[in-house]
Amino acid sequence: MHKASGWALGLALLTLLPAGAEGPTTGSDPCQGRAVQLPEVCGAPLRPVTVSCDQPADVEGGLAQPNRNLRQRAADLFSWQTFLALNWPAIPDKRGEPAFDEPLRARGPRVWETWKEVSEVFRQSHGEPLPPLGWNDPEPIPPSCVGASKLLVRRTKVEDVLDSAIQPTAADGSLPPILTDQRGRLVRYEIRMNRAAFDAVVSARAWDARSQAELGSFAFPPGAILVKAAWVPVDTDQSSRFLVADACVCEAAADGSPEACRRRPMGLAGFHVMAKTPSAPQWLWSTFEQIDNVAGLTPTFFDSRCDSCEADRQTPAHEPTQVTRVIPIPAHEPNCNAPEQAVDNLAALNTAIENAIAETAFSHYQLINTQWPLRPAAAGSEPATVFDAVPPLLGNTTLETFIQESSSCMGCHAMARTARPDRFVSADFSFTLNDAAPTLPNREVLAAPAEPESDWDREHWNDVLRGAALAGATYELLGKPAVSARLHCGSCHLASGRDPAAAWWVGMAKKYDYPATAKLAARINQCFERSLNGAALCTPGAPAAQGGCDGDPRMRALILYMEWLDESWQKNHSGNPANGFPPVAAHTGEPARGASIFLQKCAFCHGLDGQGRYPSDTYFRPALWGPQSFNASAGMASPATLAAFAHANMPLGSGGELTPQEAWDLACYLDSQPRPGKSSPGAGCRAP
Repeated sequence: MHKASGWALGLALLTLLPAGAEGPTTGSDPCQGRAVQLPEVCGAPLRPVTVSCDQPADVEGGLAQPNRNLRQRAADLFSWQTFLALNWPAIPDKRGEPAFDEPLRARGPRVWETWKEVSEVFRQSHGEPLPPLGWNDPEPIPPSCVGASKLLVRRTKVEDVLDSAIQPTAADGSLPPILTDQRGRLVRYEIRMNRAAFDAVVSARAWDARSQAELGSFAFPPGAILVKAAWVPVDTDQSSRFLVADACVCEAAADGSPEACRRRPMGLAGFHVMAKTPSAPQWLWSTFEQIDNVAGLTPTFFDSRCDSCEADRQTPAHEPTQVTRVIPIPAHEPNCNAPEQAVDNLAALNTAIENAIAETAFSHYQLINTQWPLRPAAAGSEPATVFDAVPPLLGNTTLETFIQESSSCMGCHAMARTARPDRFVSADFSFTLNDAAPTLPNREVLAAPAEPESDWDREHWNDVLRGAALAGATYELLGKPAVSARLHCGSCHLASGRDPAAAWWVGMAKKYDYPATAKLAARINQCFERSLNGAALCTPGAPAAQGGCDGDPRMRALILYMEWLDESWQKNHSGNPANGFPPVAAHTGEPARGASIFLQKCAFCHGLDGQGRYPSDTYFRPALWGPQSFNASAGMASPATLAAFAHANMPLGSGGELTPQEAWDLACYLDSQPRPGKSSPGAGCRAP
């Protein structure tokens, strides 16, 4: 049992209803239970947490209390009450229904464990979608695991190929985004949705990507809940400290079906809940962990004896991952005279509730924090993807292991989109919709060169491939002096110049009158000198023997790749292609607002300091300012250009999520940061 010593404000004065009344009490509500009474916060009483299956519909006060400290406590109480309700024993064969007459300590699957795993919702056969089975149909378990309570196949939090490229759960593109414990055992994941979320998907036929792509909008109803869980293998001596499942653990075959299955006990290590409520259209985000994850005598994911272990870094398969908690659990009392803050002594609250359930495995779990949306000061017609999050950062050591320092659940999930490929349609903060089949290609983005198709292709194919490679790995292949920044041409010209929303290279040869003039080579040189903060590749118009561009193999490869792009585009199009970025409405940008947008929607990829992510000395996400970024003469150094680029393309894969105002605010914030050739804020943040 956890000790109550040191509680501030008398939290040791925890009072409970009759001891031993762990299960529901008598009364009209079958989910009534004993209450965990806690002292008031900032002079305002709140409903106590009850050890019961009572699932709250919303945060008490609806996130509207003037004192934000009180809102934070109300949100944390919502999280704990939800945790207890979802982890109540379930009625066998009735998915999602709590066994009212069972105590919390009873054995068997929990309420949330009987919900639909998203693999049961987004089904497919040979790439074609299959409708979900009925809500109460059992979860398919392979014959080799008959009797197991669940199927665990996911090796990473994000398995879907599209989501893996977009959702930033990794920080190192050269290593797998897997998590292993200190014994080298792999963590497994699952994602489940409750009946309200399931019914919303079925009603909209969102399980079929083609139907989903026709939706002009999609929204889950209040009451929808999704859970992400991380499971680690456990031994008998650990089992009393975990919620343990008799799981069927499998590998995924090429077609996604389970193979190499075996039964083994798995312990719940991480538990993340997103709940949509009437007061939180951006959802409430609650994250829990088993208390031994990174602390205690024998932490699951931390070795105190290993001084040379790099913390929170991806590792090769079967190599232990050294994990620390980057953002501490709040452990101090709020200043009630500072109502604009949002502080709760969460460590003390955890101890109080853990003591109340001391005879159960759930006493070994703790709430890390609750993130909730802050309504804009002047709420207008902005979409739900415009918000401020409190606290601004939230991460779980088992679910956001490698990006904890910049993790925002709400900010990351804001970029979730439906399967519609031609424009951003919000998936209401849930990446699960991207699991729908079939995969719909974005036909506006040209395919990468694969095989030569014409005589011209065959004559120039090696140069075409070389040009594509240079565009996609510019600084690695060319190095200094050509490139001083750690950037690629494709950092701005996305898909290596094949994306029309990102200043693609189609039409460049014609625009710069190649080969009649040397203008195209001169323009490419400008990119190397400015956007890549380097040096010209060659001298346009000069003889080859004197460094002229006609004799430079690098320039030749880039230009021939551009010519191949023209040929590829012209096969299915006529007329002149669009250039540059899609225009964005003019606004006056505010760097302060842009800083908040960057924190929520950009930092998880580019880092809190904007210096990009280059672990293992490998490009993963580019620097946006600082010595490795573009210089002050680059086109992206213009707020107008950067706003247009961000609005059309960012966050990566979700271009269109940012409103024009957000794009301008973000551009002005980035313009205020130092970069080569500029150490002071720019002045170009007012739209013309």
